[in-house]
Amino acid sequence: MTREERKLRKHVDAHARYEGRKVQKQAAAIRKAGEIKRPRPRLDLRTTDWEDFEDPGDIPAFEPGRPLAARRKPEPASTPGLVLGIGPGACQVLSRAEPVHCRLLPGLAVGDRVLLSKRGIEEILPRTTVLSRPDPHNPHVERVIAANIDAVVIVASARAPAFRPGLVDRYLIAIERSGAEPVLCVNKIDLLEAGEQLSDLAPYHDLGLAIVRCSANTGHGLDLFLERLAGKLCVLVGHSGVGKSSLLNALHPELALATGAVSEANQKGRHTTSSSRLYEIPNGPSIIDTPGIREFGLWDVSPGELRRHFHEFDAHAGACAFADCTHTHEPDCAVKQAVEAGVIPMARYRAYCRILQQDKLPAGPS
Repeated sequence: MTREERKLRKHVDAHARYEGRKVQKQAAAIRKAGEIKRPRPRLDLRTTDWEDFEDPGDIPAFEPGRPLAARRKPEPASTPGLVLGIGPGACQVLSRAEPVHCRLLPGLAVGDRVLLSKRGIEEILPRTTVLSRPDPHNPHVERVIAANIDAVVIVASARAPAFRPGLVDRYLIAIERSGAEPVLCVNKIDLLEAGEQLSDLAPYHDLGLAIVRCSANTGHGLDLFLERLAGKLCVLVGHSGVGKSSLLNALHPELALATGAVSEANQKGRHTTSSSRLYEIPNGPSIIDTPGIREFGLWDVSPGELRRHFHEFDAHAGACAFADCTHTHEPDCAVKQAVEAGVIPMARYRAYCRILQQDKLPAGPS
């Protein structure tokens, strides 16, 4: 074979290989095109009747293009709960007759009704009543003592420690603002001498305030206490050492709550209850026990609002010389004239002036 023939043969072979590869590519493209299927219609979850799928195999397969919200399982419905107790960073909630421990939410109080999910408390439901005070460490912050209560029981003691009307006066204002019913419970009457009466109670009798005299030690008056509060959710408030926990033990001995004695040196109580807690009294009320306090501030009360909470002034305030009379320094004040005449109890007028001064409320127009 000559040189020219070899050169021609090489050229023919190269052209054949090129044509062969071209044919192979075309065949592969045809095969691939034959395997392509039309996209299946996407399932519309809003209009699909799932009852039509009688067999699990009929349910369409997972589609990556389907929205994530449609693929997610629905969240379980929230369950209602009642806050039973509050501790450091946590609270106990009664839900479906079982206590559940949850993370504490800001502003939560014993008596709050909430909605629960697996993640914890989802929502605090609207409150019907709220008993609150300024935070002792920051007076510009409201601290809720109890919520959704029917009655607030101001527990005082006849002796050890002595009855202190100043705290009662403040609580009456806070309770009226809360929307709950006030009840004054005078404990430790067994410490009074035979025939001895508490003259400090007279102004509250005149107000028509419900007063229960009892003794956690002897059991006297506890039947009247239960009868007065039967079926209600109430909260016990008062000074340290007045016997709030002792009352609960007398009403329900199985509670066995810790109690403390009053100091012999200063006749003041010691703190034995450190946090608020709700207890069910058999055949009686539900009672929230709260820690004892030494002082009680009023939350968001202006001078004008303070005057309106002393209802003894109402019948006389309209006759004052000034429409915005504070009943302290103004001339021709009909309220002060009624106090001097003995129509308004001096103890109540002094309570008004004391709160006005101690809380540093401006004695001017509200």
